[in-house]
Amino acid sequence: MPIEDPRYHFTAVIAYGAPSNSGVYALWQDRELIYIGRAASIRQLLIDHLEKRDIREATHYSWELSLRPLEREAELLEQFRKRHGHLPRCNAEAA
Repeated sequence: MPIEDPRYHFTAVIAYGAPSNSGVYALWQDRELIYIGRAASIRQLLIDHLEKRDIREATHYSWELSLRPLEREAELLEQFRKRHGHLPRCNAEAA
């Protein structure tokens, strides 16, 4: 999965440095991938997660720009499911 690196600390100060472009992002709890999402603005979605505190266990994030974030998100989720037999923890909880 190319979205794995680099990983940034999931704090407001650092998230404000994320791109405002569309793409996909991953939230990590240390080394465990716990959520994959898509965004019209990666920066805004990361800030929204931090403000809502809806995925509190996230410690890091990574991102990938995409012109087709919906399709890329589905592809990443399917790759994860095939590799692990289930969706990332917080994607499964949101489903």
